[in-house]
Amino acid sequence: MIRKFIIQILLLCTFLCGAGVCAAQVHQTQDSTAGQAACLDTAVCNALDSKLMEYFEAIKHEPVDVQKAECDFLIGSTNDSLVRNHVAQTIYDHYLDSPVMGFEAVAIHVYDNWFLPGKARMRSDMDMLGARIFAEFNRQSQIGCMAPALSMTSLDGQQVSLFTEEDRKDRFKVLYFYDADCAKCRMQSILLSNVLATEDFPVDFYAIYTGDDRQAWAEYVSERFDISPSSACVTHLWDPEIDSDFQRKYAVLQTPRMYLVTPDGTIKGRGLDALALSQMLHGIFDEVKLDYGGKESAALYDGIFAGEAPRPSDVKAVADRIAASTLPKGDTVMFRQMAGDLLYYLSSRSGEGMKEGMNYLIDSYILSDNKVWKSQDDSLKVVGFAQIMDDLLDKATPGTRISDLKVSGTLVTCQGEKQTSRKLGRIGGNRNIIIFYTEGCRICDAEKAAARRLVDAKADIGQTGSDSGRQRRKTRIFMVNVDEVLRTDPSLASRLFDSFDLSSLPFLVETDRKGVILRRYLSLQ
Repeated sequence: MIRKFIIQILLLCTFLCGAGVCAAQVHQTQDSTAGQAACLDTAVCNALDSKLMEYFEAIKHEPVDVQKAECDFLIGSTNDSLVRNHVAQTIYDHYLDSPVMGFEAVAIHVYDNWFLPGKARMRSDMDMLGARIFAEFNRQSQIGCMAPALSMTSLDGQQVSLFTEEDRKDRFKVLYFYDADCAKCRMQSILLSNVLATEDFPVDFYAIYTGDDRQAWAEYVSERFDISPSSACVTHLWDPEIDSDFQRKYAVLQTPRMYLVTPDGTIKGRGLDALALSQMLHGIFDEVKLDYGGKESAALYDGIFAGEAPRPSDVKAVADRIAASTLPKGDTVMFRQMAGDLLYYLSSRSGEGMKEGMNYLIDSYILSDNKVWKSQDDSLKVVGFAQIMDDLLDKATPGTRISDLKVSGTLVTCQGEKQTSRKLGRIGGNRNIIIFYTEGCRICDAEKAAARRLVDAKADIGQTGSDSGRQRRKTRIFMVNVDEVLRTDPSLASRLFDSFDLSSLPFLVETDRKGVILRRYLSLQ
């Protein structure tokens, strides 16, 4: 499609350069001393301009480098100098005034490659001077360029260096150039303060005053930037002597002027306003869609938790480590990936350490931190899932009294076993372990066997006065067949599911003699 337009333009150029030039009434300008070049009559150029506009529309979605190459090809394919001048000037004007961020780089490219070496001429010497100034003040701050280094002074008199080798490279940076007397700056400052305070992106925000009145600067800061966001870091800078050459480096010919720079120092956005900045930051921090619970993450955490059954403190340490190595750097994407993977991993594992550790992860880093988990994708995959897990973990929490439902089961003591009905809060031992199990489950059978050994009187032969023997005599095991309850008393089964996390069996809970829950999700093996 692009080449189709170029072919049409070239055919039209050929016509203009041949038979069309005579009919076009090519003329010289009145003031030849001003250095103005000959130009084509306006009527003759209408058809060419129309095709050029179609051409611009055809390539508008192409990357900037592609558009530069296409423009070079088109200008270079025109043989007549008058037509070449007109085509180059039209292309330059189009990209100079483009509303698309970053497209002004094509205008600079056309100036550097066609007008500056004299291969094409602008309308006048004044236009050429304006193009030279624009190029010199904008070439260093184009999108994709490395942000030029700056050294400025903070409001408290400290020297601050940006984009140097020593500069931290772990957070996005925003440069906002403004003046205290600029009405548009005042409006943008209000909007930016609201973005930083309410949305609180993890960025380093540098508000750079371009004037030289320190008192006016201090008053402006106190009135317009009196905010203390928890994630964003706001620094106020100025350079009244312009020693840093910020005007030329960042095209600060007027204010406000704002840039977004990536952690590695690459300019990502320029000429931004508060709304555009907010949209870009949301795109960076919110819209990264992640997949959780994959095989690779499971293998990673299997390696971390290899060996003996982990304790809750082990899982807590891993969660804290993930947060400490990512959040202070503003790397919320890595935090979300690793914390989300850990959530899915823990949810699929059994045992007290895994479950209580998951409880800590959810309470400390997922449901309590809405500033990180803000996207719709996060709400569905992580926050929503964490809420389901949290509802289960809120049942029968340690330190609370166990539900006093009366349930039929097998009571196991050092004196033997018997079928009986007991209220769960009144099992009768100083230490009570209640086992909810399902039929045909090998793990359930192993836990029941371990429970029987725990209270087996024969294990105390020759040790009747030992602490172990006394502990066995004071321990009672109550085993509840969940399948049997479901068959015989669905209403009771429903209340059991409301009181305990029976989503995965066996489920073991330990209480004291008063029915207060001491531990849950434990294993006796």
